[in-house]
Amino acid sequence: MSDKKPSEQKYISAKDSEEWSQVLHGEMTPDSDNETHAQAEIIRNYLIAKDEAKALDNLPAVDTLTTMSPDEARVVYQKASKEIHRRGTTWLTRLKSWFVPIALGGLSAAVVILWFQNSTSTGRSASATNDTGTQLPTPDADRYTFLGSDAELTKFPNMLLIPGGRIKMGCTKGWDDVVGGCRSNEFPAHYISVKPFEIAQHEVTVKQFTHFVDATNYVTNAERESRGCVYQDMSKPGHPFLMNPEYTWRNPGFEQDESHPVTCISWADTQAYLKWLNDETGGEYRLPTESEWEFAARGGKSTVYFWGTDAAVHLWANHNNDNDKWPYTATVGSFPANDYSIQDTAGNVWEWVQDCWHKTYDGAPTDGSAWESNCSKGKDTKTRRGGGWDAGVPGIRSAIRSSGAKNDRSNLYGFRVAHDYIEKK
Repeated sequence: MSDKKPSEQKYISAKDSEEWSQVLHGEMTPDSDNETHAQAEIIRNYLIAKDEAKALDNLPAVDTLTTMSPDEARVVYQKASKEIHRRGTTWLTRLKSWFVPIALGGLSAAVVILWFQNSTSTGRSASATNDTGTQLPTPDADRYTFLGSDAELTKFPNMLLIPGGRIKMGCTKGWDDVVGGCRSNEFPAHYISVKPFEIAQHEVTVKQFTHFVDATNYVTNAERESRGCVYQDMSKPGHPFLMNPEYTWRNPGFEQDESHPVTCISWADTQAYLKWLNDETGGEYRLPTESEWEFAARGGKSTVYFWGTDAAVHLWANHNNDNDKWPYTATVGSFPANDYSIQDTAGNVWEWVQDCWHKTYDGAPTDGSAWESNCSKGKDTKTRRGGGWDAGVPGIRSAIRSSGAKNDRSNLYGFRVAHDYIEKK
């Protein structure tokens, strides 16, 4: 008869399970003497390290358009998140279901194995599924057209299908606050589920807006009675934001061509453009909801930027940096796309969304719809996302947001359009 004592099963309390999740998401400082905390911290460090290393390895050459985007950490993170909900019996039972259990670090090793199984497969599946296992529409590869310096700009925005799914929106501590911290209006972080929808690959360009104005003789808020457009005067102390009556979308105060994003556009101006676009196409174009915008901008990532955590940001986005050739707006499509093939959601211009402004996410919808009730400053104050060409590194995070009256306009403001997904029959 063996002298070995039977192994003792160790049950995980609800408190430990909750703390495991909090440490993994960076919402709690781990206690080095707590085994549960140590397990979660190993996985957390792995996710951050892998994402950061992948981003550094895949940095594109300047002026080279690429769709490479590190999705390794996303895959691992999804596996780890599922494990949070699967934990209900013992460490040993759960680990045995994957591989021969080992000492401390076993859980993280299991997650890594699952990641390698995923990453060595033949690639992404032809279609995606949501949390309920429902089949989601497959993006049409033929529609993913990238703009180059010699490419012909289209009259209408190029729309891309976003399969939809579930993400954590807002500032998640340890992820979104690692570059300069978060703003108070980015809390609380909360899960949202977004239905499949379409969003423009790029911000609306000067040429596309010109088609609209030529067809309708529309006069923007900046052009009415020579009201002008807001700009930042870098020559004055404190760099104040001032109104220049000569600045409009045609002349925003800097050189641009028709491939640049249109600026000096108010939220009200976007509605006029959308009406024309719908009349021209028979569609039902609109601004993206704030939830849709963040879902699309993150590109399936939990990290502070869609490309990872820490990298040479100026190679990925147009922001306030002396190391690129864009002192103001950049030609749309000049920087790498995220995993959804969307470009320029980080920096370049702030983008108007459909929602009115709320100073926090308390009470925010979780179904991806526009939040247009209980507005913090009334229904005429709207929301902008993404940061602009003047922003520092913290100001172009995926979680960044700000507010503006519906008639506000600046050479930092632009927009992109969205559309409900309509299944082709």
